[in-house]
Amino acid sequence: MAVRKRHLKRKDSASSSSASVLALAPADGGGTAADTRTPEQPLTGRTPDGTAFAVPKTRDMLQSLFNPLTPKTTFDILTLLMLSTHLLVALLLPLAVKRAVLMASFAFWRLCYNGGLGWVLNWQSSRHGLVAMFKRNGWLDSSRGGKIHLWLKSELEAKMGRDYSFEAVPIEFNAWLLYRQLVDLILLNDFTAYFFLCSCYIGSANDSEPWQALLRIAGGLILLAFNLWVKIDAHRVVKDYAWYWGDFFFLVEQSLTFDGVFEMAPHPMYSIGYAGYYGGSLITGSYTIFYASLAAHMLQFLFLSFVENPHIEKTYERPPLAVQVIKRSRNRRLSSALSDPGDNVADEAVASGIASSIRERPTSLWHPDLIIFKNFDLFRASDILIMLLLAYSVGIPLGFMWATGHVRLVLVYSICQCVGWVLFRTLALGFLLKRQSTSQLITRWYIKHGGNSEEAFSSWRAVCNTATIMTYGSFGLVALAAYHWGDADYSNLILFHTLGLLLIAFHVWSSRSVYETLGDFGWFYGDFFARDPSMLSLAPADIKLYYTGIYRYLNNPEKVIGQAAFYGLALISRSWAVFALALLLQICYFLFSAYVETPHMEKIYGAQVRRESGIVRTVKKAVSLGIGQPLFLGSEDYIDGETRHTSEGVPESSGMANLLASTTNPVKNILLETKGLLSTTTARLAERALPSELSKIDHLGCYGLKLLPGAAWKATATRNPSNKAAKSTYFLGEPIRVDWQAPQNHSRRDWIGIYPVTANFSNQITTVSSRGRYVYIHPDENLLAEMVVGDSVFAGIVKGASKVDMAVADGERGLEHQPQKGHPRRRSSGMVSVLHGEALFSSSALPFKVGTYEMRLHHGGTHAVLAQSKPFEIAVCAAKDIVDMLGDKNSAEQHSSAESAAPANDPGGLDGLALALLTIVNRVFAVADSRVLPVTSQGDMGDGLLSDVCVETDIVEPLESIGDAFSVDEVLDESQARRLGYAIKEYFGVEFSPDVLIHAAKHGATVHDVAKRIIEARKALSTYSSANF
Repeated sequence: MAVRKRHLKRKDSASSSSASVLALAPADGGGTAADTRTPEQPLTGRTPDGTAFAVPKTRDMLQSLFNPLTPKTTFDILTLLMLSTHLLVALLLPLAVKRAVLMASFAFWRLCYNGGLGWVLNWQSSRHGLVAMFKRNGWLDSSRGGKIHLWLKSELEAKMGRDYSFEAVPIEFNAWLLYRQLVDLILLNDFTAYFFLCSCYIGSANDSEPWQALLRIAGGLILLAFNLWVKIDAHRVVKDYAWYWGDFFFLVEQSLTFDGVFEMAPHPMYSIGYAGYYGGSLITGSYTIFYASLAAHMLQFLFLSFVENPHIEKTYERPPLAVQVIKRSRNRRLSSALSDPGDNVADEAVASGIASSIRERPTSLWHPDLIIFKNFDLFRASDILIMLLLAYSVGIPLGFMWATGHVRLVLVYSICQCVGWVLFRTLALGFLLKRQSTSQLITRWYIKHGGNSEEAFSSWRAVCNTATIMTYGSFGLVALAAYHWGDADYSNLILFHTLGLLLIAFHVWSSRSVYETLGDFGWFYGDFFARDPSMLSLAPADIKLYYTGIYRYLNNPEKVIGQAAFYGLALISRSWAVFALALLLQICYFLFSAYVETPHMEKIYGAQVRRESGIVRTVKKAVSLGIGQPLFLGSEDYIDGETRHTSEGVPESSGMANLLASTTNPVKNILLETKGLLSTTTARLAERALPSELSKIDHLGCYGLKLLPGAAWKATATRNPSNKAAKSTYFLGEPIRVDWQAPQNHSRRDWIGIYPVTANFSNQITTVSSRGRYVYIHPDENLLAEMVVGDSVFAGIVKGASKVDMAVADGERGLEHQPQKGHPRRRSSGMVSVLHGEALFSSSALPFKVGTYEMRLHHGGTHAVLAQSKPFEIAVCAAKDIVDMLGDKNSAEQHSSAESAAPANDPGGLDGLALALLTIVNRVFAVADSRVLPVTSQGDMGDGLLSDVCVETDIVEPLESIGDAFSVDEVLDESQARRLGYAIKEYFGVEFSPDVLIHAAKHGATVHDVAKRIIEARKALSTYSSANF
């Protein structure tokens, strides 16, 4: 692909609570960190709650650990002892034994790194877990920590300089320093175990010639030197702050330009920074070391995918949905407070926005194109024809070869076919693009025959994708026909297959990275068809060059690494024919780029076109300045920030899922039955041990739950007060409130969960997960330490207290449901202090599926049931009642006026339905905005405060009008799309695939657009409904 870039809009996250205060300035022309501080000025750090502090200097780990003149802490001594064990194993044990021991040690420390540290970092990122643990236990608090506090303080002060004060810095910084000690222990042992493991395999290679061994060792040494340079250059840029994942704990205020190794590859410390592993494999010549290195490298990529990338995205790229929604709501309240009530400019802007959204949307907005096999539709004619073409050209020759054994004939045919598709994909389509660039040949042709530019681009996308699919298919046919290994050495067979699969995986990654950066418009050469964004629906807001994503490192990835999979097929099949075809394809792409893409890019973008890629600039700079750099920059360094750069994610899905469902359903049923058996057995075993656990709880009869009526009851209370079913009915997406009652000395970790009424087999213990649908009824400061923006699980509050006679409480209680029969009770008498409160279920704590549910109150973080609610139902109301039932007063007034203004030829009321849909979308995206407030009110029983903390929770909704996009920042993740699609299906009777909603949201579809689509779908489906026959 060329350097056509889709402009990726980034949220200005500097003012959000979890946003970064680290400004990134990617460099195009090289340079160093744009840090204007003097060496004497410390960095300013900022904790998640906004506390600013001067960041002390940190010492180099290797010097403090291995310098004999530096005093050693307990952590240092432990690390040195663990390192010494590896040396003793390598020196004392027999070869076979020490190989096994060192391999086990390397596996253990690698799992500790990627699994252990990964879990801790993910916990810290999602819940501030590590910091919350220190707060909860008071280990870093002088008033509560005791001897542990004194020991930790002495350990950290010994590791830091004079500018560090244990009490002056926030707990986040001290927690990070302690985490560093754990990182040093694990990483150094991981490296040491690998080093000694390699030493055990030196000399195990079977080189037939001395020059082969010389080349192998030289290549390994080069990779080791390159690996060392990558690590040093990366540390030069990011320093200790990012090296030790400091932004998981706090952020720093600094502007950096990430040059050097960060322009060579994405995440260089995890990608090319592991070249030394393969250098060690070459030096030893051992397949065992190679596969151990490969497995360790794959684990590192998993660590990157599941730990670092999510944190990078929410911190530097796109904040979580909750942060964006709350920020938008607060800005809206601020602007409304500052605006003049008589000013109707805002209303006119909203009206004009709605009017601009009422336009014809192209089919591609709702029905995304086929991209390779992504978005495959079994009932779309073009997709079926492509599959038939693939079956005729690949499937039939394969069947003929396997049936008749004429391998050579099929090989000749497949080579000829592959050459044809390669030439068609590059030269023939290149000629058409060249004419399109110079004279708009394709667009003129469609206009001449009654079409337009939209149809021209749509047809071009179909032809281009077909050529790509057939190129891949024809290469696969050649590889299968040419596949032969005969009596080849087994180790070589495994090695070649491994390398081939790695090249194929690299090809898939690079292609996805290109697509995520370019989008549909750039992937299909859209700037050959439109230079004005208004000409094509898939065009971005501004057609400019942005060197982001994979294009930051390569100017044209498709030309350089776009054929990696075909070389991988050549290795797997051990065929020179496949290699020659891959080389032909790459040569044709070089010609295509030189004579078609590059001239067009220079004509359109001029000076914006970059002459040198990031890799070229980095290599030139390294050569001109000298690759060698000092290993230690000094005993003390300032900590700086790390590059945080990811491209916009595009969720993947498979259009063939429905075809596979019939095959996988029987297996799923067996697994579900097995799971049910295990759950039943677990419940029975737990019930035997549970009575003794519950018998320890005082005043068990004082616990209770009572559901508060929802919108269904409020709507029918005046018309039909005797309708008791409405009391226990809630509408899909509606917040649910429940009154709770518990003794004053109850556990502060008591919680309420929502479950399907048939999910649990026991009334005494809950045997299934709540799947995040729970709320703490009375959280304390220890629990609230883990609260993050948008949390809906801390929405329980205390509203009052009373005295209860235990003799009455053990008999009948005021709340609706007591513990079920079989609960052991400790009989007591006298008056007991009881707290009354309310819990709010909203946002992610709500079940988003129609059905019958129950609530269960559990004891102290366990699954022991203290009380249950009566079953209640989550249902849907009629579409015409959505706004009245679920919307606010303003929405109801707008809905009434829209219905009265609906024309006679629009019985469905497009604007009315759009307002109803707006209410549903807001319910799907609703976020709990919880805040901890100080408590000053005294109890009326002389027992002091009713509660030491109070959490106030508001339900925040992101959208204001039907002219707003039905997503947040044009991004709709898969879970949100599934929720929205399910709500549309239940409320309006129209089913939309999550992929359709994701695609439409990415291209800015509004609530009004979706409502119009629903109206059209309902009309189309109602024509053939049973009511008309």
